[in-house]
Amino acid sequence: MAVNYLSSIDLNKNELQNAKIHVLATAPSNPQEGQIYYNSSDNKLYFYDGTSFVDASGDIKSVGTSTSSTLTITDSTGPNPSIATVTAAVTNGSTALATGDQIYDFVTASATSIASLGAIASNVTIGNAANVTVSVSGDLTVPGDLTVNGTTTTVNSNTVTVDDPVFTLGGDTAPSSDDNKDRGIEFRYHDGSNPKLGFFGFDDSTGNFTFLTSATNSSEVFSGTKGNLDINNINLAGSITTIDGAAPTNGQILIGNGSNNDMQLGTITAGEGIDITNAAGSITIDAEDASDSNKGVVELATTAEALAGTDTSKVVTPAGLAARSFSSSIGDGSATSITVTHNLNSRDVIIQLYDNSSYDTVFADVVRTTVDTATISFTTAPASGDIRVLVTKID
Repeated sequence: MAVNYLSSIDLNKNELQNAKIHVLATAPSNPQEGQIYYNSSDNKLYFYDGTSFVDASGDIKSVGTSTSSTLTITDSTGPNPSIATVTAAVTNGSTALATGDQIYDFVTASATSIASLGAIASNVTIGNAANVTVSVSGDLTVPGDLTVNGTTTTVNSNTVTVDDPVFTLGGDTAPSSDDNKDRGIEFRYHDGSNPKLGFFGFDDSTGNFTFLTSATNSSEVFSGTKGNLDINNINLAGSITTIDGAAPTNGQILIGNGSNNDMQLGTITAGEGIDITNAAGSITIDAEDASDSNKGVVELATTAEALAGTDTSKVVTPAGLAARSFSSSIGDGSATSITVTHNLNSRDVIIQLYDNSSYDTVFADVVRTTVDTATISFTTAPASGDIRVLVTKID
C-alpha cells in the first residue's frame, strides 16, 4: 500500500534522507522519461531515457594501476585500455607531467633565488625611464613606506581600504597663505539621465561645510546645486541662522507647510480676543476679556452670582441657570394653604401650577409672601403630591 501523489513534490533543495528506490524484479510498464527503479534480479539501478531503461552503473567497472605510471581501465563491454603517464622535469613549453619531487625541487630552487635577490638588493632604484610597469600575477606588497612624488596619482581599484582614520587634504605641511581652493571629496555619479559631478567638503569662500550636486570644479573651487541630507538626529552646539536663505525676525517660529512638505519660518498673528507680542527669542500671548462686542476669555458666574443676575462680565453655566428656578410637588390631602420656599431672593418670579396626573395647567391663589417664599391657597385640599409648582426668577 502506498500514498498516491497526483502532482510533483518540491523539496526546496532539502535532503531526501533514508530513502529507498522502488525495487522491482522487472522493469515497470508505461514508464516516463526520468523514471528510476532498482532491479532486484541483477542488483542494478536503471533510469528511463525516454526510449528504454539504461543501466545507471555505466560501462567502466573499475580503474586500477599496474605500475606507478600506468592506469588500467576495466570495461565490461571491452576493450580494456591502459594509460601510461609520461613525466619530465618542469621546463617552459614542456608537455609532460611533472612528479611531486620535480615540482618540489623547482619551487625550492626558485624561492632560494628570490631570497638571494632580496638579500643582495635592499634598495632598488629605477633610472630616468619614461614609463615603468610592474606586472605580477599575484599581490604586490610594500612592507615599508610608499612615497609618490608626482602631479597625478590614479588608483583603478574597485575597493580601497586605508587603516589611517584621518585623511589630511591640502598638503603635507602647513600652508603659508590662502590659495582660495576648497577642500573635500569630489565624486562622480549618474542620475539615470546624465553623468554628474558631486562635492562635499569645506567651502573656502564661505567658511562653511557644503554638499553639492551637479557641481562644477574650476581650479579646485566648486559651485553647483546644494544637495539634500537624509540623517537621523541633529545635535547643534550653535544656532540656526538662516532658513530658506533668510534670517529669522523677532517672534518667528518653524512651522510645517503641507503644500510642499517643508518647514519654513512663520509668525503668529494676533486674532480677535488674543494679543501677540513678538520679541527677540520670545512670544507673549495674552487673551483679552470677553464683552458683548469682543471675543475673549470669559469667567463663570457662581451660583450666587447667577441667582443675583447683576454681573455683566461673567457667563452662566447650566448649573447657574438651574439655580434661577425651582420646582416641587405639593399637597397632603388636608391643607388648603401651602407655603413654598424657593430661596430665589426675589418677588420677581413666575409661578405656574399643573396637575401631576393629567398634566393640565391649574390655577390657584398665589401670593409672593417674601423674597424666598410663596403661599398657594386652594378651595379644596389637593391630594398628596397632586400639584406641581414651577418657580422661575425674572430680572
